[in-house]
Amino acid sequence: MTENHDTTGESGIENDPDVTRNPGAVNVSEDRLFELLDRYVTTLHSDDTQSRSAIIQRNPDLGELLACLDSLEHLAPLRPSRRGPENETGSVLDGIVAEPTAADQMSDAPAEFGKYVLFEEVGRGGMGVVYRAKQTDLDRVVALKMILSSRFASEEEIQRFYGEARAAGRLRHPNIVGIHEVGELNGQHYFAMDYVEGESLEESLQTGPLAANEAVECLQTIARAVHHLHENQIVHRDLKPSNILIGESGEPILTDFGLAKLFESNSAQTRTGTIIGTPSYMSPEQAGGEASRVSPRSDVYSLGAILYKMLTGRPPFQRGNPLDTLVEVMEGEPTLPTRLNRSIPRELERICLRCLEKSPEKRYRTAAALADDLERFLNGEPVEARQTGVISRIRRWGRREPALASRLGALFVASLIVQITYVVRENGDFPFHVKVMSLFGLWTVVAVVFQQFLKRRYLAGFTRFAWAAADAILLTTLLFIAEGPIGPLLIGYPVLIAASGLFFRVRLVVFMTCVSLLSYGVLTLLRGDMLEMPPQYPVIYAAVLAVVGFIVGYQVYRIRVLSRHFEHRRLP
Repeated sequence: MTENHDTTGESGIENDPDVTRNPGAVNVSEDRLFELLDRYVTTLHSDDTQSRSAIIQRNPDLGELLACLDSLEHLAPLRPSRRGPENETGSVLDGIVAEPTAADQMSDAPAEFGKYVLFEEVGRGGMGVVYRAKQTDLDRVVALKMILSSRFASEEEIQRFYGEARAAGRLRHPNIVGIHEVGELNGQHYFAMDYVEGESLEESLQTGPLAANEAVECLQTIARAVHHLHENQIVHRDLKPSNILIGESGEPILTDFGLAKLFESNSAQTRTGTIIGTPSYMSPEQAGGEASRVSPRSDVYSLGAILYKMLTGRPPFQRGNPLDTLVEVMEGEPTLPTRLNRSIPRELERICLRCLEKSPEKRYRTAAALADDLERFLNGEPVEARQTGVISRIRRWGRREPALASRLGALFVASLIVQITYVVRENGDFPFHVKVMSLFGLWTVVAVVFQQFLKRRYLAGFTRFAWAAADAILLTTLLFIAEGPIGPLLIGYPVLIAASGLFFRVRLVVFMTCVSLLSYGVLTLLRGDMLEMPPQYPVIYAAVLAVVGFIVGYQVYRIRVLSRHFEHRRLP
């Protein structure tokens, strides 16, 4: 009784109305067929032989198809053991979260792979999985990396896998992981490399930022190793804390060359339009898909982002999704490190910010030049990174707080026009002039206050909508008190709708469109001269506002769809 109950319960097929029990004519609808196959695959992964046999017995006409699934399961790549406790939240080498599967819950018993004995999985990324292993012929512990897709890997994946091995294999540096052997066994591509006993820099930073001198010494060592890459005509392109391992002696060791690019390479991954790297640590030219502009200075930018993380405990740019992060990398400015950690010396902040310059030409020319400047800092000598000028600081502030900067810029221009007009007119209306300038002053104060709220993450969502409503109300007030025809000034509503799209929030665009339409309707009722217009004019204008809102919202929606696609696909 119990056995029969378990069997039918696991398979879920016994009472399935879409599956006919007649062995001579199995009739399975398309939806139910997929569900049945899914259940069968689940029994394969869970090694539930009873339920698997029950499904086969009840559906004999599907025997060949189910047997095919059995064969595919046998071709799956070997997983000798479950992940170690240090990797439950992500990969040691690639920093990419990989959800444990049923196959990951296998026995801890070592598995043989040619002349290697695999002990445990220590890292997993978008393309490969890494095991701690023992090379039996030389009696040494190594890290063995295998391509995830095994025999089903595409030619491009295989080329990239061997490209990583070649890139690292040609290097000889104490702070770069060494490659011992590259090969293939039974269709499984692999390479063996140094095994580093210890945690990654990403893991060590989980407890908080490092002291200034400790961070400088660590980055100086990494920068020297990166310069060695560049001397060998290699750009890493994926420098980040999770790709830096901390050895037993505390020395950082650079690893993971899956995205490394040879200077003379022209592979599919280096073509313009391909976004390569990790958003929070990639350079603006990488974020923009400008592969032709990727150079050693791109790695210098990533080194600056790593230094920022070591000093502040967070990367320079890290938003809720990859799209927002990429936009910040390309257009924004990071919060000054000293605002996040007041113990950071100003000279070190200047070094970090020089690495993070948007223009590659403004960064350190080489990773060695960065290491030299870090050494000057440690020795108490003047650093090469100088204090930026006023114009540069204003530009950086504008990138750091674009919403406030754009509003203050618009208010300044409008105030200047009003002031010039008042001066030119000999008999200007002083009370009206004071009223308008006071409104501009109030608008400035409101913008500054909302910017402060916007900096608080838990208030950011509400602040965007409140700020949009405040802008519409203030614009409507300005148009209401304005003297004479206000036709040209009505352009303000479409501008507000378009500006709301810069936040990449569809709901915000819809909200701004509705508020603008409502504000325009109220303005039409309050101003007598607008009621005297032909009735079709307000209707046409309202329709134009709705169309502008639809276009902006639709474009934001399209970008968001691409962003979700980007989130569910790992970077190349």
